[in-house]
Amino acid sequence: MELEDLTAYIAVVEHNGFRRAAEALYVSQPSLTRRIARLEQELGVLLLERSRHGVKVTTQGDALLSTARRVLATVEEARAVTSGAWSHTIVVACTPTAVSTYLTDFLADWIPRHRSTRVRLIEDTPIRTRQRLMDHECDAAIASPPMPREVDSLPITRVEVGALIPSGHRLNEPGPLRVTELDREPVLVTGEQFRTSKLLRSACQMAGVQPEVIFECSAGQTIAALVAAGVGIGVLSDAVDSRSSDLLTRPLCDADGRRLAFDLAINWVRGRTLHPMVHEFVHDLSAFTRQLRES
Repeated sequence: MELEDLTAYIAVVEHNGFRRAAEALYVSQPSLTRRIARLEQELGVLLLERSRHGVKVTTQGDALLSTARRVLATVEEARAVTSGAWSHTIVVACTPTAVSTYLTDFLADWIPRHRSTRVRLIEDTPIRTRQRLMDHECDAAIASPPMPREVDSLPITRVEVGALIPSGHRLNEPGPLRVTELDREPVLVTGEQFRTSKLLRSACQMAGVQPEVIFECSAGQTIAALVAAGVGIGVLSDAVDSRSSDLLTRPLCDADGRRLAFDLAINWVRGRTLHPMVHEFVHDLSAFTRQLRES
């Protein structure tokens, strides 16, 4: 099995076709077709099915895909280690909250095992994070759906929205809190660009209630500090670590008792030629955070 054949196979899958893959690899389409045929003959299975809309990966082809990416990433790393050079820099865009909550522990485990790869984080707002991904300013981005159709994703976790209640407040009691209880209450939120605030606004509109938004800030820790000072009720996702304070956090629900929550994923643009290490990174991150999804 030749490394060139594995590279060709990954390119055809990522570009959803032989013509675009051949252009990306600077080889002729017949040459690329021969490589795939040689790989299928060697393995004795059909890897790809052609269609009018591109190619469809078979079950056997899907099994090979992840293995091929790992093999190429390992080869790149071996070359970098022996030459003393960095093989690649992975650029990831995300919010500051995502860094502290979902990436710190993962990177502490991942980076020492990939010494030849640098990781650069771009911390930005949710809207700008999405835009950076579509503008190819980063290789991958942590964001919540919906995403454009040309984006592929792997799950990270399910994020729940909570209400931080000041000490001594009438709502300072355990259990879920419905948005109807927030009518006319002073609340502190993260701003309209954040999914948490959008879910709160939508649920309140459906319930016909109107909290009094007295403060907006992108930093969850600032909101938590103001709640602790008794300024009002904070509405934050459970991704924000407020354990350092003595605040009570109640799961926030709509008027019918359904919890406000959203999915968070690691995303990349389908069809864009990416270094094999990027694919290893996103798959490893999703696998690492599986415990969050299953807890």
